[in-house]
Amino acid sequence: MRNQFLKFVPSVLILAALALLFIPKAVSFLDVEKFFSSTDAHYQPADRDLFHKSLVHREDYYYPGVSIGKLWKKLDIGAAVAGREHHHFALRDEYLFGCGFANYSACILPYPVVKEYELGEYRALQVSSSSLRFPDYQYLLFKYEQKTWAYFGHIDVFDNKKGEPVFKLLDNGFASVVSLAGAGEGYSTRFMQVYHFDGKAVNLVLAVPIEASRKRLGLLDFDVTGAYDYANGVLTGTYKVTFGAQELINGLPVRSLPLFAVSRRLTLFWNGAALVYDADRSDITPADLTWIVTGSYARVYKMFRSDFDKLQKAAGVKKEWFKEFLSVVKEEGGVAEGALSAPPSRSQRH
Repeated sequence: MRNQFLKFVPSVLILAALALLFIPKAVSFLDVEKFFSSTDAHYQPADRDLFHKSLVHREDYYYPGVSIGKLWKKLDIGAAVAGREHHHFALRDEYLFGCGFANYSACILPYPVVKEYELGEYRALQVSSSSLRFPDYQYLLFKYEQKTWAYFGHIDVFDNKKGEPVFKLLDNGFASVVSLAGAGEGYSTRFMQVYHFDGKAVNLVLAVPIEASRKRLGLLDFDVTGAYDYANGVLTGTYKVTFGAQELINGLPVRSLPLFAVSRRLTLFWNGAALVYDADRSDITPADLTWIVTGSYARVYKMFRSDFDKLQKAAGVKKEWFKEFLSVVKEEGGVAEGALSAPPSRSQRH
């Protein structure tokens, strides 16, 4: 019996060894770091505006880069190559860094730049290009397990033209990213997104404006500035919202009119599954902040009614502006005709 058992052991070991060969090996931080440690020379036909003009000395030239698609394939980012031209929205990963409809082999990241973040058992590697043509950022996430930093997920930031996003690793498996949401003549908006992860999956748990500005694009101007603190599962935001207007002559703005500024507080806490709005420690909601940036005059007036109504007693231009503003609010259905009523109490708001 003993001899039979001993004969059986080598077979088991061989089968176990063969099985290990087919178990996918997690890609480690060192693997990814090594991938970006050396670049290849990629051929670029004559397009002087494509990358850095100072590097173009002839009609055709070579530039440093990496075939980022090869790394994405190892990390299982994106979908299969076949048929991806017909599924634009499900395949956002491959549109980073100007990859377009290209397959993995043709997806080149020019002039790659990497930046490392670490907090506790988590690491993140920011991947970007120094070419202004591709203002995208990807954050590859790793968790320390079994004496290695193993990859488990990623966060993508697209088209962040106004500088590098602000990325932070927070305690207890959270990360925040502040990035551009939109910008143009007279307006800009930056959003903060908060992600939660457990070393296996990455989930977006909050998206809220943190900075916004609009000037000379309508009847009401505003500036929104915010800042957040995170500790022990509680996320606290403090905001200042400044409203203004434009004095018009013959329909053209001639000078700015400061109206008023208010401070607001937003508190959320992690209940183990989601970030929950804390009404007792807040006087504005995430939805309110979004409506300030994107909503109607009627909604904004409803949120700050007591402050707007004080403009009834203002002198001169401000008082005339308020009459015009209130007429638009009424057209939008934001206030009943007749006398202005008192704003809702704090208890009614919550």
